[in-house]
Amino acid sequence: MMMMMMLRKKGRENRIGRRLILLIVAFSSFLALLATAYQLFNEYQQQRADMDDQLEQVRIFLPPITGSVWTFDERQITLALDALTRLSHVEHAVINTSDGRNTWSSGSIKSKRLLNRQFILAREVRGEMRPIATLDVAASLDGIYGRLLSQAVTILVTNTLKTFLVAAFMYVIFSRIVTRRVEDLARNVGSLMPESLMSQASMFDDKLGFPENGDEIDRLRWAYDNIARQLKLAVQDLHDRHDELQHEIHERTRAESDLQQVIAELSRTNAELERFAYVAAHDLQEPVRGLVSFSQLLERKYAENLGSEGNDYLRFIINEALRMSNLVRDLLEYSRAGGTHLNLGDVDCRELVHTVVQSLRPNVEQKNAVLEIGDLPGLIADQGQLYQVFHNLLGNALKYSDEGNSPRIRINAERDGNSWRFEVADNGIGIEAQYHDYVFEVFRRLHTGTAYSGTGIGLAICKRIVESHGGRMWLTSTPGQGSTFFFTIPDQAAKADAALSGNGVQPPPDPIA
Repeated sequence: MMMMMMLRKKGRENRIGRRLILLIVAFSSFLALLATAYQLFNEYQQQRADMDDQLEQVRIFLPPITGSVWTFDERQITLALDALTRLSHVEHAVINTSDGRNTWSSGSIKSKRLLNRQFILAREVRGEMRPIATLDVAASLDGIYGRLLSQAVTILVTNTLKTFLVAAFMYVIFSRIVTRRVEDLARNVGSLMPESLMSQASMFDDKLGFPENGDEIDRLRWAYDNIARQLKLAVQDLHDRHDELQHEIHERTRAESDLQQVIAELSRTNAELERFAYVAAHDLQEPVRGLVSFSQLLERKYAENLGSEGNDYLRFIINEALRMSNLVRDLLEYSRAGGTHLNLGDVDCRELVHTVVQSLRPNVEQKNAVLEIGDLPGLIADQGQLYQVFHNLLGNALKYSDEGNSPRIRINAERDGNSWRFEVADNGIGIEAQYHDYVFEVFRRLHTGTAYSGTGIGLAICKRIVESHGGRMWLTSTPGQGSTFFFTIPDQAAKADAALSGNGVQPPPDPIA
């Protein structure tokens, strides 16, 4: 912007045109002066030659004048002299005898510039030509000089006018053809640098100064020099930035490599932990099953021998053994849930939910629950794992119901981009907002075992299964009014169609708090 303002300010003056016109006028004037001087010199020579020819014609009058002087015929002499002075340019004529005794003259000298001619008047005496007098004629050069001056003024005025008109015409033409185009070129050069680079402080730290008396060519050169200098600085800045970016990329690449190593290590560790949990839970099943079986056998055969206190202790052992058995079973279910190898197939969700309801029929009838099953879709998923999700959610809805109200459970689904969003809503006891994420963690319980039975792993299993299918799970709840659990399952067929048509897969929506 600064360069453009400078060019506009300097562009108001057509210095190169003015300089060129001055040189043309000076040279034209010099040539005109030379031509005028040469022309006037030739004119002067011509008029001098004409005057010389005219004075040579005086010789025609010499014989009669000589006779009049020989006879001393003053009347004829006077007439002859008057005739001579009436000739063009002749101002004065005088006759002097050779002995100097007699002089006859006519006219008067008025001019300062004269052309004098002297003629010898000779008479043949005794066969010999003898001078008897001299005739001096003075012709004025003022007429010649006057005409030359008039011609000089006319020529100079004419040449000056022609030179002025030609110079003005050339000035206008040069301004239109050359000057404006040079100024436009200089402005275009000045606008080549992007404003983002021009605004950098480094662009103006070492700027070339514009010449004080520079013309349009100097402005163009100044614009080119500055744009070259600014480009050099910009390229240097870009090189510096490139080096910084390369260093940053190197650091990020190294950090990403380290992160990948950490992720790989964590994945390996996580896999080992999952395998350990699975193996541990699997290996614990037999001892726990044996503990439960032998405790129950002991209760049946030796209850009478143990007494009241012994039976209480034995009942406590049996309950804890059963609780341990449930924990081991749920832990195995959690380790199996969300595996990398899903048994995908066509699943009719409505039929699947009806199957789950049938498995929970005793609880439904006991609680006098009302279930509303909406229009559920068919999709591609692991039917066994999806069965477990609905089983856990419906089981929790029945379990955590208000004792004073019959449970009302609603199961719906709707399209959400390339996924199906399911919701399982109830009118149970609800969950406070600070525990909405807490309940999806493993072994997290909000109530004691005496109030509501369970191991605290059911929702964690549900979330793990949903995430293994590429979906997500969340909930909304109001304490005392109920909870709604949402989860999404991608529609594999819709995703395939979107991939073929070039549409992307839309991510699932954020949960509504």
